[in-house]
Amino acid sequence: MTNSQDTKLTQREREVIALVARGLTNQEIAQQLFVSTYAVKVSLHQACVKLGARNRAQAVIFAFKKRAIDTQDAYSLEEIADLLASLGPEAIETIAQLLKEKLEARRAQPGVEPT
Repeated sequence: MTNSQDTKLTQREREVIALVARGLTNQEIAQQLFVSTYAVKVSLHQACVKLGARNRAQAVIFAFKKRAIDTQDAYSLEEIADLLASLGPEAIETIAQLLKEKLEARRAQPGVEPT
């Protein structure tokens, strides 16, 4: 049985996962963090184990879902705004509809306030 200390990502593991989310390779992450590629691989492996992820892509998804990292850790607000601006009107409408549905579902749950 693991305790919460065993599953909490370290600062370095969060940094590595955030850079993986940006699409960087292990070599690029190592250069950015001024560490060896081996150190990146170890941090990434440890993060995968803690998150229960099979690979780096799943680690990013699980880290976001478990709120181990935030979108702001991986992307600046300017980058997010640029991404949204690049989407067509149909995509924006779909995103808005999904968000509305999620908010309505939360409001329907007793004792849960939407965030």
